[in-house]
Amino acid sequence: MKKPRVLWVEDSARFELKNLVGPLFFSGKYDFNLAEDVTTATHFLRVKEYDAVIVDIRLPPGIDASWQKHYRQSNADKVHAQLGLKLLWWLLAKDKSIYPHDPPNWITPNKIAVFTVESRQEILSDLDELGIGVFQQKTAGLPDTILLELIDRLLAQSTTLKAKSRGRNV
Repeated sequence: MKKPRVLWVEDSARFELKNLVGPLFFSGKYDFNLAEDVTTATHFLRVKEYDAVIVDIRLPPGIDASWQKHYRQSNADKVHAQLGLKLLWWLLAKDKSIYPHDPPNWITPNKIAVFTVESRQEILSDLDELGIGVFQQKTAGLPDTILLELIDRLLAQSTTLKAKSRGRNV
């Protein structure tokens, strides 16, 4: 059986690699990719289909001019640029004013989770409007297994939604 594909879009993943990704690799459950900026994330998302995409809100732009423009417009400040949120709007709302290329057709809200330092309340209207239901705030003291648990939760939700959808189509 093919392992579910997971993309984690996180700029500080190298610092969190040992703690958060260790349990993920040790579990052996997933085919895992990491994107440390929005340019890399858009590349991965356009060339490969994922079962789960975990996105941070505060991301650097990478080398793509479109993402760099958004970043510069916020005075090169990750906190205010919220490029992860812009990435989600491009992916789910198909907003080509954010990024001029077509987003992948396979992406749906039930394949996305947000893992960020922002509180749910700070981005709730965006999450609701985009249909994203899986969220985890980064706080001190989270267990090392939190990324693995978040992915498991997202995939369980996705499986439940597929089963419900199939039940309606019978």
